[in-house]
Amino acid sequence: MNGLIVMQGETYEEERKQSLLQTAIFDRSGARNFSWEYMNDLVPGDLVMHYVKGQIKALSVVKEPTHIVTDEAGQKKYRAKVAYTDLERPLDIAPLFENIRPLLPEKYAPFQQDGSGNSGYLFPIHVELTLYLIKQLRIVVEDQLIQPTLLEETSNLTVSLLGKLRDWQTAFIAQRDEFLQQRRLDALTEHTNCAICGAAFAPLLDVPFIKAPEKCTQEERLDKYNALVLCHNHHMLFKEGLVTMNDKGQLLVSERLMDEQYALGLYEGQQVMLVKEQKKYVKWHRNQVFQSI
Repeated sequence: MNGLIVMQGETYEEERKQSLLQTAIFDRSGARNFSWEYMNDLVPGDLVMHYVKGQIKALSVVKEPTHIVTDEAGQKKYRAKVAYTDLERPLDIAPLFENIRPLLPEKYAPFQQDGSGNSGYLFPIHVELTLYLIKQLRIVVEDQLIQPTLLEETSNLTVSLLGKLRDWQTAFIAQRDEFLQQRRLDALTEHTNCAICGAAFAPLLDVPFIKAPEKCTQEERLDKYNALVLCHNHHMLFKEGLVTMNDKGQLLVSERLMDEQYALGLYEGQQVMLVKEQKKYVKWHRNQVFQSI
C-alpha cells in the first residue's frame, strides 16, 4: 500500500467522471516523463490524493493495475481504474506548507519549495507525508461532523470517510512499523555493535537512517547501506547533528560537545567502520545535519 499525490488541474473533472487516472505515455517529442511512468507502479489498494488548484479535493483507491489504452485520436495512454471519494471540505495546502516542507524528498517532490505544485502528474509520497496529510484530513472531517455549516449535512458519507481515514492511518502506521522492525533485524544480523562505542547489548541499539528518510528517494529508503547501528546515546547525538564522520570514517565531534566528549565516549578522529556504499549518505548527513560549531 502506497500513498501518492496526483496533480490533475484541468483534467480532474473528466477523470473523476470516468473513475480513472490517465496520462500519455510519450510527450510530443516522443520522450517519456518520469511522473507519467509512476503509473506503472500503481497496485490495487494504493491511496491517491487528488491535488487541484491548491487543494486536496478528493481521495481515491486504486482498483486495478495500470493498463495501456488507445484513445479516439490514436494516442496510447496509461490508464488505471480508481474509486473516488469527494471531500466536501477540500484540504488547503498553503496553510500547512511549513509543516509539509520538511517532509518533502530532495527529488521528485509533488510540491516546490514555495508551496506550489510541481509540473508533472503522479508523485509517490513517503509514509511520513502520507500520515501527516491523513491526520489533517481527519481534523477537517471531524470538525465537519461536530460543526457542520448551514450548507452541509452530517451524512453517512462523511461518517464513512472518517472511518476510511482511520483505517488508512492504521494501515500505514502498521506498514511503516513492520518495515522498520524488519530493517532493524536485518541490520543487527550484520552489525552487532554500536559503530562508535562498541556497545553490543541489543536492547540498547538503534538503527537510524544516515540520510533522513523523508529526504530520500524510495530506493534510498530501502538501501541497507543507508543505516548505521548506534546505541541510544550516540544515536541521539547523530540525529541532532552533534557527531558525524568524514570520508575516511573518522569521527567528527561538534565544538558544542568539546567539554563533554570524553564523558560521552567520543574521541575526535576515532575510526568508525564504514563501507564504501555508506559514504554518500554520510556525506549528506555531514553537509545537511552536522553542526560543527
